[in-house]
Amino acid sequence: MSPPEHIKSPKDLVTTHSAICAGFLAQAVAKTEKANPYVKAAIVFWRALRRVRVPRELIDAKELRDDLLAAAGFSEKAKEHLSDKELQDALRTVLSRFAGRKAGWREQVFCMYLLTKGDSLGGSMRNLTGAIAGKRVAESAVRQLTALGHTTKLEYTNQDKEKVESISWDERSLVFDKKIPFIGNNVDVILLQRERKEALCKEMTADKSRYRACGELKGGIDPAGADEHWKTASTALQRIRESFDPKVRPRLFYLGAAIEQSMAMEIVEQLNDGRLDYAGNLTRPEQVHDLIAWLTSL
Repeated sequence: MSPPEHIKSPKDLVTTHSAICAGFLAQAVAKTEKANPYVKAAIVFWRALRRVRVPRELIDAKELRDDLLAAAGFSEKAKEHLSDKELQDALRTVLSRFAGRKAGWREQVFCMYLLTKGDSLGGSMRNLTGAIAGKRVAESAVRQLTALGHTTKLEYTNQDKEKVESISWDERSLVFDKKIPFIGNNVDVILLQRERKEALCKEMTADKSRYRACGELKGGIDPAGADEHWKTASTALQRIRESFDPKVRPRLFYLGAAIEQSMAMEIVEQLNDGRLDYAGNLTRPEQVHDLIAWLTSL
């Protein structure tokens, strides 16, 4: 198979400095918007704390329970694993440390709350980064397919209306961020074969014969995390290879926003030896266009 048209050497895959700057700026704007409800909630919590006279009153402050649990270090996900009684007991244990204090306890409770909420915001931003990357790929696919005269169906997840779940056209569906039982993990992008009017369903992803391509999509722009993203993607791609018979395995690809020189060299090496079938840099529109053209031709 010939290499992607716009990748003649590893240098063609490396993210440029201007793309990194633009990516950081876009993330800063998105984070500011995402942080607004956190800031408003923090102000409300601080005002409520100032109305509490002594630390022991916090134990029975039911209206502050969720905020106090955050101050105790419990994220929303962590709370799902404990009963109400276990959470209340844990909260009592944490708050008992402030029982004898007469000054400074409000500030410490509030700072602990901000640490937990800061982690939550960071998690939301990581999810948003992935959703934006998926949406960029999906929109590019819709544009190209529409230009070729295909009718497309774009669907979003029920939990997040900004996160693309799938695009369907003719006898193909491109599915995003789906957990595959026989692989054991989520796969970022999957190209599935289906009948022309067959509705996309869960059973399709369990049928290995429907798989045409699988790919890893990494939208993070920070060069410091680029190598880790690539290692994670490489492991995921290897897991996919091992889950299929080598004679009928789907085509494999990698699309990332942050690609450093050493990564680019490894990616080109895998393109040359057949471990990867296609690759591209998410910040380079021509490479995204080529990858979509390749996917929609399979």
